[in-house]
Amino acid sequence: MKKYLILFTFSLFLFGCETKDTPQTNGSSAQYSENTSAVISVEPKSGNQVPNFSWTNEKGEKISLADAAKGKSVLINFWATWCGPCVREIPDLVALNNDIKNDDALIIGISVDRDGDALALVSNFAKEKNMKYQIIIDDGNLEKAFGGIRGIPTTFFVNKNGEIKKKLVGLQSKETFASELKAVM
Repeated sequence: MKKYLILFTFSLFLFGCETKDTPQTNGSSAQYSENTSAVISVEPKSGNQVPNFSWTNEKGEKISLADAAKGKSVLINFWATWCGPCVREIPDLVALNNDIKNDDALIIGISVDRDGDALALVSNFAKEKNMKYQIIIDDGNLEKAFGGIRGIPTTFFVNKNGEIKKKLVGLQSKETFASELKAVM
């Protein structure tokens, strides 16, 4: 019995968490808090191009991925506050974001949290974990635009031309993130 429990626990960390299909019941009309924003529009993906999506910045302006990532490689990480493997890799993403000193790369976290006031939940979590990169709260449309996310964490690596070059599912290390991001630069 103990052997199966250990195997199950290891599987969760290795393969990630299954996404929830809980409808969003965000009671707040706010779209932005700190570096956390709700997705406001999603365009369908074309071929191997990353889907374009937009959010609101701290000034209430609409920002699109196409504008924010112009000339940059992008690491897009789907995650949730309730996902153990996601939480375990956040310090590595924070460290990588701190290491990115030039404007050649961008990290975006896409939260699939949909319970209660997701904006407040995710914003407070991001502050607690010192997540200084942009966090977007998905309403389910981003998951669909990316072709469906079967488990989290799921990370996409996008080159400067907006092409998705790699997709990794499950817990990753800072070294893996850095190596794969460098490969698409």
